[in-house]
Order: sequence, then structure tokens, then C-alpha cells
Amino acid sequence: MLLKFLEFNNFSMSNLVIRGGARLKGEVTAQPNKNSVLKLIPATILCNDKVTITNVPRSSSVQVLLEIYESIGGKVEFLNENTICLDPRSINKTSIPDDLALKERSSLVFLGPLLARFGVASVRDSGGCKLGHRPLDTMFQGLRMLGAVIDKSKGYTAKLENKKLKGNFIWQLEASVTGTENLIMAAVLAEGTTTIYNAACEPHTQDLCNFLNSVGASISGIGTNKLVIHGVDELKGGSWEVISDHIDIGGLIVATLITGGELTIHKAIPHHMHQILNFIAKFNCSVEIKGDSIYVPPDQQLVCLKNFKGDIDKVNDQPWPGFPADLLPQMLILAMCSEGQMRIYSYMYEIQLVELVSQLNKMRANIFFSSPNLVVTLGKSNLIGGKVYTPSILQAAHALVLSGMVAKGDTEIVNSDILFRRFPKIVSDLQSLGVEIYQKDEKS
Repeated sequence: MLLKFLEFNNFSMSNLVIRGGARLKGEVTAQPNKNSVLKLIPATILCNDKVTITNVPRSSSVQVLLEIYESIGGKVEFLNENTICLDPRSINKTSIPDDLALKERSSLVFLGPLLARFGVASVRDSGGCKLGHRPLDTMFQGLRMLGAVIDKSKGYTAKLENKKLKGNFIWQLEASVTGTENLIMAAVLAEGTTTIYNAACEPHTQDLCNFLNSVGASISGIGTNKLVIHGVDELKGGSWEVISDHIDIGGLIVATLITGGELTIHKAIPHHMHQILNFIAKFNCSVEIKGDSIYVPPDQQLVCLKNFKGDIDKVNDQPWPGFPADLLPQMLILAMCSEGQMRIYSYMYEIQLVELVSQLNKMRANIFFSSPNLVVTLGKSNLIGGKVYTPSILQAAHALVLSGMVAKGDTEIVNSDILFRRFPKIVSDLQSLGVEIYQKDEKS
């Protein structure tokens, strides 16, 4: 039951206070991939028996998804603090409650599995980070090509045109993660073969595919932009361990570099980290992969390196296997802590950096907007602590935490609860690595 989940968490509104100057030092295990488990939970709807999921992050986003699961009749049992057993056999509803859908964008991912199992699924517009325009055209176009009829009169309702979804060749308008994952879950029980071209291939999408194959699906091309899915009659129950979070690892690397610290991160997946480390190397940094661990040496001289033409280089996000958008705010902080100039370009989301930059300017950041989605750093910033307000974008809020680590004095981040969507133990985890950080009730 979810009451047991709540015993381990406190997601009430609070501020974070960080005293700058401490160095990260020690060893840490990478946290589980939040985006992975948010897709695994809906995926179990397709199974005909219980599914046990281990290494589950106890974040507020996971809490919302489990509440949705129970609201449609599914059973949730906690076997221990980070292991859940989901029983989909009792699910008897196909509409996601409005109040829960508005809390979490991943509520949209219930559409595919509910449609595949029951022939109908409904969800209102979802919540999530305000990154800019986030269209759903790719997802609904794909569901239509599998045989669904989409009604947009009251939220989004998908219904079967015939008795069963039928496989098709789908060339997506864009490499949409939400679209790809919904189509995967709709197609695994469809009649015939579905080919998804221009498919998203992020690590959490790969994890979803690998889980589905473990319970009887037939998906090939995992990790590429072309997926081939042969429909099967049913999926069985099983168990699965959530992969580690490459975004969390990237954030820890940046935090260590900017504080001059020394850190070993265990349980990394090396092939998820290579492209991230390629971009971190633009700052004259050395990061070592040792088996499934990553070691960040201390006291590195951070410098924004020029490109091969001798011009100011840039860091820009791209669909995987490009640089992940969720790490772009942290890379802005790394650039601000480095000598020289760097361009930070938000290609995928037009307003991802706007709120963050407005708060960094309060801390006297040496940066400027060249355009709404391009920030240029003008040399190393000597940040000053103070009161700043949490952006509505989770990763931008995390970047503010990093800025507080290197600012002079105390930084108070107001209304920081959005961080618990991905970092449920951010305070205790950072304290264990030497950061002076604590939660402060907003009324105190």
C-alpha cells in the first residue's frame, strides 16, 4: 500500500539551504533511473501475472504513478524499501483520474498498455516540467496507424477501431520518447509486425524494451532508431531490476568537478556515459571509467576549450545518443565555473534555461542570453549566495543546488519540493559527501 511508501518520504513544501565552499568527497552508488520505473509501472498492465520490480527510487513521481496504478484497480505491495510487487490482474478501469494525471507527465504512458489490453484508454492533459512546446502529435499519429481512434473532446481517449490493434510501419515525426514508449506497449500485443522508425532510444526506453522481452515480448533493434516488434498473444509475469540513472551520475560528476572534490560513483553503466563524458571533456576534465564505476580525480583546472577552428565551442542537447537535455542546466553551471567562454544551446526545449538564468543572475553569474535558447558564459563566475526561487523545471532546480555549492555564503532555494520528483534523498546524499545542506520549513 502507498501508506508504506509515504513512511519513507517527506515531500512537503520546504526550502533548501546550502553553504558554499565544501568539496564533494567519497563514494556513492548511482541512484535508480526514475524515468525507467515510470514506464515499467504502466508496462506491467500488459502482463497476466504479478511483476516484481527492484531498485525502485522512492521519488514523488513514482508515488504518483503508483497511485494511478491503484486507482485503476491494480494492486501494489512493498516487499522492502526499494522493491515493489505489482499485480495487474485486478485492473478494471481505463480512465486515469484527472487530479493524478495533472501531477505527472508520465501518466500519458498508461494510454498504450490500457489500449492494448482493454481496447480503450482515457487521460486528461498531463503535468510535468514546463519546458516549452511539448506536442503529442507523434504519439497519436502512431496509435492511429495501429488502429486506434482518438477523441480529444475531453482530454485524450483512444479506442480500437476493430477488435485488435494491428501492426504497421510507423515513421515517427520526431524521436519522441513518450510517443515511442506508448507505441511499443501498444504494439507488443498487436496482431502482426510493427516497425517504428525514428524511434527514441534513450536508456530508459531500452530498459522498457528489455523488460518486455523478459516477459515474452518480441522486440528487436533495441538501442537503435529502428524497432521491430512482432506481436504476441500474451505476456507473463516476472521480475526486473531498474537500471542506474545516467543523469544522476552526470550531475554528480559536475558537482565534483566544480567543487574540486574527488568521487567514485558505483553501479554505472559505462556505455550510457560515453557521450556525456565526451561533452564534459570540453572543459579540460578527466573522468575515468573503471569497470562499472566512475572516478572523478580532485583539483582539476576547469577551462572552456576552443573548437578545432579556434572558436567558442558549444554544448547542445540532442535526442539520444546525443547529449541529454536533462543535463544541459548542469552543464551551464560547469561552464560558469570554468575559465573562458562556452555556448550552452537548448535545441530540444525552447525555454528550458530561461527561469534558471534569471535566478543565476541574482547570484551575479557572468552570463548572457544570446537568444531565448542560447546562453553564453563570459568567464568564470564568482557566485554570491542569497535567496533564489526554484524554477518549474526539475533539472534547472538541481542546477541551482550545484550553484549553491560553489557560491560564497549561504544560498536558500525557495519551494524546492520539485527536486523530490527525481532526487528523493538529495539532502542526506549530499550531506554524506560533505556538502553543508539542510531542509528548512518554508514557515520557519
